[in-house]
Amino acid sequence: MKHKLIPVAIVIALLLMWGCGPTYPEDLADITYPVPEFSDAQLSYNTLRQELHCELMVMYDEPIAELNAELTLTGFDITTLELTLNDSALNGDALRYDHIFSRNISLNRIDSINGSISVKYDILDSGVVILSYFDTLNVIANLPPVITEITMPDTIVRPLTGTKALLIYLEVDDPNGVYDVINAYFQVQSNSTGQWGSDYSLNDIGTLGDVSSGDGIFSTGLQISSTNLAATNYFRFRVKDTASNFSDWSLDSVVVR
Repeated sequence: MKHKLIPVAIVIALLLMWGCGPTYPEDLADITYPVPEFSDAQLSYNTLRQELHCELMVMYDEPIAELNAELTLTGFDITTLELTLNDSALNGDALRYDHIFSRNISLNRIDSINGSISVKYDILDSGVVILSYFDTLNVIANLPPVITEITMPDTIVRPLTGTKALLIYLEVDDPNGVYDVINAYFQVQSNSTGQWGSDYSLNDIGTLGDVSSGDGIFSTGLQISSTNLAATNYFRFRVKDTASNFSDWSLDSVVVR
C-alpha cells in the first residue's frame, strides 16, 4: 500500500513546486499611456565625426509622427538649432516604431573652449505643446598635446664612406587620446646663422622609419654622411592635434663627430 502512495506523493510535490515557481509578467500590452511618458534620454557628440546624436523614448497612446527639439549651444559655430526626431529608422534612428525617437546631425565644434548643449523636446497636439522634456550635455574643450619623450643619440660618428642612419623617436600624449595627435615635426638650428630651418615631418603610420602605426610614437630617420660637418646640432620638436592645438617646443641635440 505504501508503494502505491509514492507516485501520488511525487505528483503532489511537483504541483506544489510548480505553484512556487516563477510567474510570467503581466501583459505589457495592457499598459496604457494616456499622458506621454519620457525615458532613456541620450545626448552625445562625436568629436571625430563632428556629429550630434539625440535620442528619447516616448510612450503615448496617441500616434506621434515626430518629436520636436530646440537646442541652445555654447562652443559651436551656431547658438540655436531646431530639429525633429523620428521613429522611422531615418537620420540616425535605429529601428522603426520602437518608441525611440532619434536624430543625427552634423555640427561643427569650436574645440578651443568648453561647450554645452541644452535641448528641449516637445510633443505637440494641433500645434500646442502638451509635454516637454529637458536634457543637457557638457562638451569638454579639446586640450593641447604634449611631448613626453624624445629618443635620439647624443652622439653619432660620421661614416668614412656611405651613410649612417640617425633615427628619431618622439613619444606623445594627449588628454583626448593619442589618436587626436595628427602631426609631428622638427626644425634644425643653423650653426652659422642661429636661425631655425624648415619643418621636417615625423609620422606614426608604420613607414619611413616608424615601427608601429597609431602607437603614439612618431618617428623618422636622417642620413649622416662623411660630408656632414662635425658640430653640435640643435633640434626642436612640436606636435599638433585635430583642433590645431600645438604642444610646447621640446629641445634636444646630437653631436656629429
